[in-house]
Amino acid sequence: MKKDNLEQFVKDHARDFDTLEVPRMAWDDIEKHLPEGRKPVLKRLWPYAWKVAAAILIFASSWMLKDYTDQRKQASQTFTASEMESNPKLGELSDAEAFYTTKISSKQAELAAYASQHPEIIEDLKKEFSEMDKNKAELEKDLAQSNADEKVIEAIILSYRVKLEILDQMLAELRKSKETTQKPAEIKL
Repeated sequence: MKKDNLEQFVKDHARDFDTLEVPRMAWDDIEKHLPEGRKPVLKRLWPYAWKVAAAILIFASSWMLKDYTDQRKQASQTFTASEMESNPKLGELSDAEAFYTTKISSKQAELAAYASQHPEIIEDLKKEFSEMDKNKAELEKDLAQSNADEKVIEAIILSYRVKLEILDQMLAELRKSKETTQKPAEIKL
């Protein structure tokens, strides 16, 4: 019976209980005796995450800039104006090089957006492209020695196409993986 009387008393005086406030000094004393909470891991890692992201961005930008300047340097050293006038195939090669160089640069810039999530891919592509550039440099030497042989020109253009195709495939895979990781998050909402 006492329980019923207590419950009834609490129900009858519920509004009276809600108006009472705990003195501020009591809360201060309670907080002093509470154990210190741990800082979230995310807050501790946040400064490092910014530094890593900035380093990756700088790395990717410098890689693209170096690759772009190297390609321009090689293209300008390969042919002179008189050689291009004497052989129209060299003019076509120069135009193709300019086209593919700009396409490759734009794809590399697009790929740099994924660099923070997949830095190993950028490293692998850099190694692969440096090997391809060595092969292309050998082809350009052969071109100078063979007096602008059409097969050599086609091989050089093919090397640009292969680079562009590799970049397209990598971007497609990264976009696909990004979409698959985002879809489960959308379902949870």
